[in-house]
Amino acid sequence: MVGRQVDGTDDDEGEDVAVDAALEQGLDAVEESVGAYLADPSAGLRHDLLAALQRLDQQIDESDAYESSIIGSGAFGAPGKGLVIGETAGASAAEEVPESVWRAQTALIKAAKREVAAATPDTLADLRAAADALSAARGEEPPTP
Repeated sequence: MVGRQVDGTDDDEGEDVAVDAALEQGLDAVEESVGAYLADPSAGLRHDLLAALQRLDQQIDESDAYESSIIGSGAFGAPGKGLVIGETAGASAAEEVPESVWRAQTALIKAAKREVAAATPDTLADLRAAADALSAARGEEPPTP
């Protein structure tokens, strides 16, 4: 896959993915909102989480629009698109993120979306588990409830 450092083994622990810096900032904002919400699952913090998710969705929509446009495509002699996840321009700043962290971030976003769509004890538990998995992927201690 493009944008990865592959060591030639089936073990992907050492692989990194290139993620657009603005997208990574949006992911960080959602993570902060999730942390606050898990500490106090109130309606106000749920609204803040929803707002962070909507901003992230906007960033993803901008990336999708860029990916589907001919701007920066090989048709004009430019290098191909898709080298950086979430890129919105040919010169997008990127951060190398371990693939295990990227997968955990993706799971956290999905769990957060389920929680804000229809909060139940199960969706809250899933969100907490996703946050714990992300902490583990980063080698951090999970937050205490």
